[in-house]
Amino acid sequence: MAEKKKDWQNGIEEYPFDFGRYIEERLREIPDLDERRFARKVLLDGLGRGIRCMEEKYKQLEQRVYEELQPEGNRYETVITIVEKQHYDPRNQTLFPVIPGDLGEPGAGEPGLVGTVFLELGWEAGRPFREGKKYGGVVRREGKERPALFRLQQAKRYRKAVEELYQAFQDNQIPWVTVNTAYLDQFFDVFLVESEEEGQRSRGRMPAWEDCGIWFGEDRQFVRYGWVPLWNIEAIPFRSTRFMTPCLDGISYEHEFALDERKESDGYLVSGNEDILEIRHEKGRIVVRSEKEIFEGWQVLRLAQGEMADSPGYREPLLGNHRRDSFIRRLADNSRESLMTWADLSRRILELDIRDYLEVDGYEIREPSREEPREEGMNWFLPEGLFPMEGRKVLLLKFRARRPGYYLNESMVRFVVSQLQLEIGEYRCEGVMV
Repeated sequence: MAEKKKDWQNGIEEYPFDFGRYIEERLREIPDLDERRFARKVLLDGLGRGIRCMEEKYKQLEQRVYEELQPEGNRYETVITIVEKQHYDPRNQTLFPVIPGDLGEPGAGEPGLVGTVFLELGWEAGRPFREGKKYGGVVRREGKERPALFRLQQAKRYRKAVEELYQAFQDNQIPWVTVNTAYLDQFFDVFLVESEEEGQRSRGRMPAWEDCGIWFGEDRQFVRYGWVPLWNIEAIPFRSTRFMTPCLDGISYEHEFALDERKESDGYLVSGNEDILEIRHEKGRIVVRSEKEIFEGWQVLRLAQGEMADSPGYREPLLGNHRRDSFIRRLADNSRESLMTWADLSRRILELDIRDYLEVDGYEIREPSREEPREEGMNWFLPEGLFPMEGRKVLLLKFRARRPGYYLNESMVRFVVSQLQLEIGEYRCEGVMV
C-alpha cells in the first residue's frame, strides 16, 4: 500500500507506514494455517480495502490543500550562467545575453573601455579589483608597442540590468526575490587610463581589445577572456495593436498584451516607462493603461521557466533563485505568523538553490557594532527601511563549504544572507564561512 512520496509530501510524514506489510507480519504469528488463511481474507480483503480507501481520500485532500497553497511567484524565477562568446547559441530560447551588446564589439559606446574580463576569484580576494586595481601593459599601434596603464572596474552595466529588472517587478506589482548575481559580480571592465609614453590620458580612438597587452602578473591565472553572462530573460518588443480600448475618463487608453498563445509556465513583465500609467495582470493577458493611443519601443520581459535548454559549450553551473517546494514551505508562506526558530530558519536556507555549495553550521546573535563594515549584498539598490541597519542586532549565520576553495562559495553566502534579509526585518543578517 505504501507508495513513494512526491517531493511536496516529504515534509508531511516522518516515515511512510505500510499497513499491508504490518498485517502480513502479524498474520505470520498465527500458528494454525486455517486460522491464518481466514484472518488473511478478513483483514486484507475487508480491513485492508477500507484502509486503502481512506489513504486515497487523504491523498486527495492533501493534493487539494497543496494546490490551494500554490505560490504565485514561481513563474518569475531567474537563472544566470556564463559561456564563452564563441559558444553562444542564438537558437536556445531559454538563455539570453544579459546585455545583448556584449556579443558585438567590446567597449563600444563607453569612453576608455577596451574590454571586459571574468575573474575566477573569491569575493574577498576580489576586493582590490573592485577598488580599482591598476596594471601596466602595452598598446600596439602602427607596429610599435607603447607602454600604458590599465584600470579594472566592476562592470556597472550588469548591476544596472538587475536594478532595471527590480523596477520592472515593482511596476508590475510582483514580489521581488533576490537574483543570484554571483557570476555578474565577477565581470570587470578594463579601461585604458594613461599612456606612460606620452604622460597623459589617452585621447581619440580607443585601441581594439586585441591590440592591448595587460601584465596581470600573478593574477593572470584567474583572468578569463571572452566570457559573457546569460540569463533566462528575453526582451520582447511591444507595439500598438488593435486591442486598444478607450478608458471612461476619455483621456487614456488600455492596451492588451495577450498571453493565450504563450507558454503558461513563463512569467511576463511589462517594462515601465513615462508613458505607462498602470499595469494590470489579468487571466490570459496584461493590460497597460496609457495616454498614448499609438506607441512603439515598449518592451515585455519574458522569464523562461522550467528546464533550461542545453547547448554545446554551456558547461558552467546554473545559478538561480529557485526554492525547493514542499507542503511545509507553502503552509509557512501562507501563514501570517513567523516561528523564527532555528528549525524554521534552517528550512528557509536549505530551500534555496545552494545545497551543492553550502551546508548550514549554526548561528549566533550579536550586539550591533558600528566598527564592523557591512558587506554589500545582492540587493544593494533596496532602501534600508524605517529603522537603520546599524541599530539592529546581528544574526550571524555560519556555513561550511561542500566544495572547499570554490571561488563562488562566498558569493553563495551573500545570496543566502541577501534573501533572508528580505524576510527578516528585526535583525541585520550576516554570513560567515567556518
